[in-house]
Amino acid sequence: MIEIAIMAGLLLLATSATAKEDPPVTWRDPDTRCVYLKVRDALSLRYSRDGTPDCASVQQGSNDASITRGDLQDLTQQITRSTEDLRRDIGAVRREMEHNRNELGNIRREARQPRAQ
Repeated sequence: MIEIAIMAGLLLLATSATAKEDPPVTWRDPDTRCVYLKVRDALSLRYSRDGTPDCASVQQGSNDASITRGDLQDLTQQITRSTEDLRRDIGAVRREMEHNRNELGNIRREARQPRAQ
């Protein structure tokens, strides 16, 4: 019970500390037209989702890339395998927790029984 209270307190402290941080401010260089993130005194180049610098001079990729039916089938198979792996892992964790619960019950029963001398 104490462990839960400690974890809850740490979680509360962590969320309050991160809530106080200001989000980064963006700044666009007028010469290069690149966007930078300003965090405190540091500037770092902002990147687009495709990994290219967020600059007006960088040409945006074409939207001709399309997903084929084979790509979708491959992704579906990967997701299915990952889901099955996750279910197996969850099952193993449940079995381990049940084993620990049984062991704890045994320890409690042994502690309640008077010792024969």
